[in-house]
Amino acid sequence: MEILVAVALLAMMGLILTTATGSILGAIKDTRDSQEEYHAARVALGRMEREIAMAYLSKHQSQFKTTKTAFIGKGNSLTFSYMGHRRMVRNAPESDEGFVTYRLEKDRKTGQNILVRREKPVIDDQPEKGGQKLILATGVSKLTFQYWDFDKEAWQSDWKVEIDNAKEAEMKKSMAATAIGAATGNNDLGKALVQAQTQDVHHGPDQLWLPARVKISLTLETEDNQLSFETQTRVRVMQPIEFGGIQTPKPGDNQLNPYSAWPGGPTGGMPGGGMPGMPGMPGMGR
Repeated sequence: MEILVAVALLAMMGLILTTATGSILGAIKDTRDSQEEYHAARVALGRMEREIAMAYLSKHQSQFKTTKTAFIGKGNSLTFSYMGHRRMVRNAPESDEGFVTYRLEKDRKTGQNILVRREKPVIDDQPEKGGQKLILATGVSKLTFQYWDFDKEAWQSDWKVEIDNAKEAEMKKSMAATAIGAATGNNDLGKALVQAQTQDVHHGPDQLWLPARVKISLTLETEDNQLSFETQTRVRVMQPIEFGGIQTPKPGDNQLNPYSAWPGGPTGGMPGGGMPGMPGMPGMGR
């Protein structure tokens, strides 16, 4: 009887110890999984922030229009030309420019949604085709982009700009300026009138501007619940690049992005935290 009682007690202690050990190991696994999910989300959002901030548009094209720059922003995907490509292969015919796309795709093995980054290191006339894919995060149930229009002071669900006829537009402006100069006998006056007629009055995609900011929302699907993340990034170069001459900027006057930080400014941005003649935006330049 004593031996049976001892065996029973040992069995109970072993069961209790096994249950406690299983619970501890399960908690450790859950904590590790949560940390990995948070880490994956932070890395993905951080990378998207840095690369979207380097988005740009350019009016410089080849004569045969074999290249173009674009910013094709939708509610659930974003394709843009940027200046952040890293050349990893020696003597590769690449530069620091390229196209990047962020979107969700289905994983054929697991059936889950994955956040895919597609990079195309060659600027051509097909920004949404080709390139290599990289998985940034798995188990993503939702990906949302929003684009800040500071003329309307509101978030937009899409923002599409493609520059593929810059040469033709410049030729038309030059011909118009030449015609006015020939009629008036003053070439400078013709150029000034054409420039005044084509002066940007809006800061939206219709005037080839990029959004001032991009908001990224990401939701991860876990076994227990959903984890939601959100961040914003500032687009540094909002206007198309056009090397028409050397310009000397003044402190607090950044023509590429009125809301970007300027080291010499008293508030780190535009005086008063906004663009002249426009109200300041929360979180921008203040």
